[in-house]
Amino acid sequence: MPTAAVRYSLAVAVALACLAPAPAADKDKVKITGATVGFRAAARDADPVAKFGAAAPVAVTLQVQSAVDESAELVFEAPDADEVNAVLAVPLALAGVAPGTSVSVTGYVRPAAASGEVTITVRAKSGAPLSEPYRVRVKPREPLQYVVLAIGGVPAGFELPKGATAAGGADPGPLRNGRVELAHAATVADLPNHWFGYEAADLVILHTSAPELLEQLFAPATSPTRDALFEWVRRGGRLVISVGANASRASELPHFQALLPYAIDTKAPARKPKEGAAVLYWSAAGTANTTLTGVIGGKGEPLVLATFVPGTKPARVLIPPPARRADAPDPVAVQQALGLGRLTVIGFDLGTAQFTDAQVRADFWDWVLRDGGAYRASAGGDGKARPAGALTEDEDEVAVALRAHNDTFDGVAVVSFGWIAVLIVLYILLIGPVEYYFLKRVLGRLELTWVTFPVIVLTVSAAAYLSADAIKGRELKVNKIDIVDVDAHANRVYGTTQFTVFSPKIDNYTVGVTPAAGWPRADQFHATVSTLGAPRGGKPGIVRRKYAVGGLDRDLGSELGGVPIQVWSTKAFGANWAHDFEAGARAKFESNVFHPVGDPARVLGSFTHHFPLPPLTDCVAFYAGQAYPLPGGVIVRGEPVRLMLDQGTQATQWLQQNGQLDALLNNAQAYRDRPGQKAGQKAQPNQQVLGPSGPLPLWGLLFHEAALKNEDGAFARNASLRRLDQSWRLHADNRDEVVIVGRAVTPVGPAEAVLTGAPALLSLKGQPGSADRWKIPGTARQETWVRFYLPVK
Repeated sequence: MPTAAVRYSLAVAVALACLAPAPAADKDKVKITGATVGFRAAARDADPVAKFGAAAPVAVTLQVQSAVDESAELVFEAPDADEVNAVLAVPLALAGVAPGTSVSVTGYVRPAAASGEVTITVRAKSGAPLSEPYRVRVKPREPLQYVVLAIGGVPAGFELPKGATAAGGADPGPLRNGRVELAHAATVADLPNHWFGYEAADLVILHTSAPELLEQLFAPATSPTRDALFEWVRRGGRLVISVGANASRASELPHFQALLPYAIDTKAPARKPKEGAAVLYWSAAGTANTTLTGVIGGKGEPLVLATFVPGTKPARVLIPPPARRADAPDPVAVQQALGLGRLTVIGFDLGTAQFTDAQVRADFWDWVLRDGGAYRASAGGDGKARPAGALTEDEDEVAVALRAHNDTFDGVAVVSFGWIAVLIVLYILLIGPVEYYFLKRVLGRLELTWVTFPVIVLTVSAAAYLSADAIKGRELKVNKIDIVDVDAHANRVYGTTQFTVFSPKIDNYTVGVTPAAGWPRADQFHATVSTLGAPRGGKPGIVRRKYAVGGLDRDLGSELGGVPIQVWSTKAFGANWAHDFEAGARAKFESNVFHPVGDPARVLGSFTHHFPLPPLTDCVAFYAGQAYPLPGGVIVRGEPVRLMLDQGTQATQWLQQNGQLDALLNNAQAYRDRPGQKAGQKAQPNQQVLGPSGPLPLWGLLFHEAALKNEDGAFARNASLRRLDQSWRLHADNRDEVVIVGRAVTPVGPAEAVLTGAPALLSLKGQPGSADRWKIPGTARQETWVRFYLPVK
């Protein structure tokens, strides 16, 4: 028999073998040579541009050091706002790749923590590491940052008008106190191949002056990169395309022509104005029916303008504006809706010397950001200076309001910090002076503290647990909001879902969103799910928890696996989803809306929807800048709704008077406590906030900029959800569609019954959309807002 010393030596050897890292040969099979998170910043020495909470592309370069004979994957780990690591695994095809070969791979993360570190590792499917961990420090921009992404390189002379000097006489800088930032992607290879890779961009500008980029993006019959860009637009993105010198080649590309509001004339695709310069007119900021004018070109090579011809698509001519079309009849800038997004085409190159040398360059760029992007948001927000790349605790109040509303549960009391502080003081007094006095003066035996101290601790702990159990309850609760946009132009539905889960115990959840009964099949439903939170986030523990992010086969985060939620805690989630719906005999939507003969200002007709929605109330129609509350205000599935729109109220006036924007924003404490309010008007925490079970008025989200009043201090507060703002459709020139808005509020009830009647079916355990989906216990509150976009014939 071995001696004790031998047994001890063997035990130590076994322990060291278990603790030893994998053999160096395995970890050296692949070397990660570089990684970049986000888009390149235009400013010199600035960090790459990624935004807090938004998906960002991660460009990774690898070098194969020795042969890899098994399936591999590239693993990305990044903390969320609660400092819990989200883990995404991207398949890698390295089998048969010769040693010394470099490989480029793109993954995605959501920078959502102040620490901002992304860890990248190559590992085998078995879990064995094939590379050393590679760590990238990320400095995400705050949600309020307005990011302009230029495709095709940095536009020369990108400049915005300078406002008044900042407080203290400081120069406000060229890009509005740092609130507007320019990023760029030089080639097609730099672009994301999934639509969510553009989430950090508020406006994308595509230059076609580089023929290679034009060919690579639009010549192929199929292009995941092109599809990703335009799917992002359809889900609410804003895209500006400038085309001039390459108009002739662009006119020969059917995939380019098919996307334009106006086609490029194939017979005469380009034209040169007299004397090589063009006099342009465009709308001024902040004033109605006022235009600016400027000369583009006239120096060096003549300016080249694309020749646009109207097509069958509904579109608006932006340049020249209606008041100046007698002076300049040829369209230079045109715009159309593409799903929820906005596509603007400008008929000359924004990066050539003819434009960059123009004196009106800054004013024209200002117009591009306003009428091509977001009218008020691009103005720089609250005007506070922001150092480049700074992440503060500032958030847009609309996003905070939605989270705060969803975080308020019936029957779950919130104990104020004041009470907690009082109880802590009482506990300290109890285990200190009170216990000492009792043992010293009453019993006269201080040694009994060995008994009384643990008894007090256990008793107080038990009392605290039982009190929390009585106050918080043992029931799982879910609050959920669905925003559904039905695009009858393209037979497509877009959805945004936000929900918060209250867990009565420590548990892990598999979170996903799938179509509910009566909606399309799961394979036609494209969704991404992510966690939500504030920039300040939480603090990492000694052992950082993790959850898995769904793969990239269709959408990033189609599900989140094993998300930990602590006892009596909440966690917020968001989902972005879309699907097509059937046309023809089995159509989910029927519309026959038209202009009376000879009267384009009026609209007649009817529509019927067959979506499995509860009755919609408080319904309003918007057409050509006017609001028309529907008679009765109710839309019921399968019942025709007749429209006769001839006498309305100005849409902005109706929204400012009836949109309850303050009621929405008062859910955010920063808005309630904002400086500069008039005496006696400061909102209280619950003022205009419709109780825990009451519906949240979302008019100020759906048409945010239109609901803002034209007064000093009014600025956009919807940065994180700007893509849902359809205020730009409420233009008097938009006579090609009617927008119908309504809402449905389901009373709080059994979670499974309430949530299965919603447009997006929530899963918390089991495979989302499968037979083993967990029937959610507890209670739930569901709120649904719907917008129908009806084409006018």
